[in-house]
Amino acid sequence: MKPRKRVLLTVSPGLVAGRRYMTQRSLVTTLHARADLLVVPAGEYDFATARVHAYRRVARGRFQSIGLVPAAADLWIVYSDGYYLDHRALGFDKRRDFLRAQLEFHQRRVDAGAVGRLVNEPQAEARTLKSWFAKLNAEAYGVIPTRVFSSIGDVYDFRKDQDAVVAKLDWGGNGAGARRLRTDDDVQRFEQELASSTDRELRDYCFQPYLPGDETRLWFVGGRFVAGRISRGRATPWSGSTPDYEIRPYDASCAHGAAADIQAAERLFRRSRLEVGSVDLIGARINEINGCGTIFTEYRNWDCIVDARPALTKYFVDLLKTL
Repeated sequence: MKPRKRVLLTVSPGLVAGRRYMTQRSLVTTLHARADLLVVPAGEYDFATARVHAYRRVARGRFQSIGLVPAAADLWIVYSDGYYLDHRALGFDKRRDFLRAQLEFHQRRVDAGAVGRLVNEPQAEARTLKSWFAKLNAEAYGVIPTRVFSSIGDVYDFRKDQDAVVAKLDWGGNGAGARRLRTDDDVQRFEQELASSTDRELRDYCFQPYLPGDETRLWFVGGRFVAGRISRGRATPWSGSTPDYEIRPYDASCAHGAAADIQAAERLFRRSRLEVGSVDLIGARINEINGCGTIFTEYRNWDCIVDARPALTKYFVDLLKTL
């Protein structure tokens, strides 16, 4: 009998503490049955010794610590980058330095031959930074024109030129740190926030014209579209849900215009070289691309609108067979 393949799975720390995190838990359940799975919470890397704090899944879906182990595996799936963690408690002055350390750690383990396969690859995951769009031809890839600035004066000028803009943290999620700037007073308040911050600077942000409209998420596995949803009136970092809030599945068979959106998203996803993630649109323009940590379900209250986890778990089962 062949020995099982060793798999490392980087997850949110809350998972091993008992949180549901349905996408990550589905991955654990699937991989535990088919591989020698070690679960590693984001933020529990020992960068100096190339080891990670690992856990095994035990009875009733709980996890048991087995301590520090070498960061070595046939397959390493990085499904959380820990953008939400306290980087200072982990020894990093800036959030971006923590991200860079993780990406470099993953790449060094691959280069050393300790990891046979890594998903997503560090070079691809780095393209999920919001500022990557500033390097793209916005019209060619259908993205919202994105700018990065070295001077707050440039932000004032951009806001005046575009009327309203959105400031986004380069590395983040769930709208964390996002600001809508509609007036000079808004920009001034944003400037004051930066001046008083100990962990954010202007270079940690990128800026896009503010575009209202329906919000779409398109999920990709193995570089291919597998499911989508569209929402209207959804809550934003600066407003609550509207009375006409709705959310529904979105694919070429059930929505006018979806085929063009999917085609544009596929083109961008190929350019990123991500294997697993999602592309988000506002109206007909792409506003973000997401890699590790993407949630593959969509709920409204207790109703499941879309569940793309079967495509995700099947991809990793098939990938294991090739190793």
